Amino acid sequence: MTFTASTYANFVAAATPAQERLFLQYMGSRNDFDIIVVGSGIGGGLLADDLADRFGQQKRILVLEAGSFIYPTHTYNLCRFPNASVAKHFACDTFWQNGNSNSQNFIGEKPQLNFGGRSIFWSGLIPSVQEWELDFFPDRVRQALAGGLLNQAGEIMNESRSMGATAQAIVTQLRRSPLALDFSIQETPRALHQPYLESDGTPKDQFFTEPTGVFNTAELLINEMGLTPGVRDSDGPGLHLLLNHFVEDIQQQGNQIALVARNTLTGQVRVFNAGKVVLAAGSIESPKLLRRSSLYPSLPAETQALVGRGLTDHPTSSEITTFATGIGNVSLNSDHHAKIVLYSRGLRDANGQIRYPFNVEMNINHEYWHLRENDPTAASASNPAGPARIDIKFSFGNCLDDTNEVKPAPPFGYVPEVQFGNLSWADRLAESRFPALAGWNKGTPEIWAVLNQVTFQLFSQFNHNGQPARPVNEVWYGQGGKGFGWGTVHHAAGTLRMPYRPRFNAPFAAASVVDEDLRVNGTQGLYVCDMSVMPFSSAANPVRTLAALALRLSQHLG
Repeated sequence: MTFTASTYANFVAAATPAQERLFLQYMGSRNDFDIIVVGSGIGGGLLADDLADRFGQQKRILVLEAGSFIYPTHTYNLCRFPNASVAKHFACDTFWQNGNSNSQNFIGEKPQLNFGGRSIFWSGLIPSVQEWELDFFPDRVRQALAGGLLNQAGEIMNESRSMGATAQAIVTQLRRSPLALDFSIQETPRALHQPYLESDGTPKDQFFTEPTGVFNTAELLINEMGLTPGVRDSDGPGLHLLLNHFVEDIQQQGNQIALVARNTLTGQVRVFNAGKVVLAAGSIESPKLLRRSSLYPSLPAETQALVGRGLTDHPTSSEITTFATGIGNVSLNSDHHAKIVLYSRGLRDANGQIRYPFNVEMNINHEYWHLRENDPTAASASNPAGPARIDIKFSFGNCLDDTNEVKPAPPFGYVPEVQFGNLSWADRLAESRFPALAGWNKGTPEIWAVLNQVTFQLFSQFNHNGQPARPVNEVWYGQGGKGFGWGTVHHAAGTLRMPYRPRFNAPFAAASVVDEDLRVNGTQGLYVCDMSVMPFSSAANPVRTLAALALRLSQHLG
């Protein structure tokens, strides 16, 4: 099976002087390492950096990245172009699917394969998985996450402090409302460095530490590698990096694992060996690699059956918009900004069902969310005289969906079919996903009623010229196309799952692909550290959880 740069349409295979003169790639003759990490995104990048910080003087650590150096940092640290718009230019055709966004089966977007992975294009959102959702994680993992790793992950990703007085005042007002009984109301955390603020959002008395912008693993690894030319023994210990090396095969050779990697620029093959290997190529690529590997037939049958199955995203609603001039005694206009999350407390109703198995995300004057205007003569983002625009959407959790699958690729092929139930089909959510998640027994009209009730309750806290705020044009969920999105690949989970709970209140399933230490069952030294290991797709963006799992795996490997 030979991979070439043309195997995936739009895949970038290039070496640039900018990269060559910024950091040193591995040029050593030795092929043996202590630990090899396949992939440089959030999971792989954070893991490699933490391992290098702790063991770089003793161990040889290699990061293999299939993609190329595209940007040295997050796109928002370069310009104000929307991250999603830039990311589309680097989306690769790593799979195919039948149908379109209106079909019963469809998943949106495509993966980016490049140095830093999705971390140079992501939103930066790092909300935290909540206690009721951690019930879907196995015991030891749950205890580690709740015991401090989630907080540590936020610190490592430079968690934001505050968007300022208006955001804080809105949170205070909402916490005084009845919504606070069912929701923990916070400013939305983001991996956006604010070194000039204290943890409570007040200014520090020293301002000489420069912010690094939106967190990404491209910068993280570049800083760890050091500036070219540098003086370092390539055949010695430390963190080493090879771009443009696509791993075609995994082989077990005694107590070592061998990786067959093809240089996408030259076509040459090189075999690397390590006692421990970590797959961190993402929920699409990692199961493809494991399934085509020479090692796959030796895995337990129950493990083989789950490889590639369960590709799951969290259902998110359309946005509903209102305009407001105030909340309580706080005046609002179009020059204010806040992003607020209402985390569900996971309370149960009289029937034992989870009352609100979703978070609510609220954005006030969203155009300021990505405001990094590097042209001082640019026009103002808005007219401060107008009312504030408020957008909300709902984000549900989701148990792993075994009807979804990254199917086996054809013989000697790399581009499989993906089957993924379109999350915009609300009837399917009502019949399958929400009963599994929360024990709900609600038809689609009842689901709209719940969302509209919370929308009404939330908007009613705000006023527009003295009257309670209402949705624009009185369009509610279930009307005017307001429903759910179809789901995307960007943080879909579950294709190499850890021990998992298949549904609300069910016992943990007997089979998994990796164990609680993220080691692939039936192997001694093969691990996984990307979204594919998740046992559940949380209501919150799962990046913070993955970062915490990377730190935990680093501790285990060390």
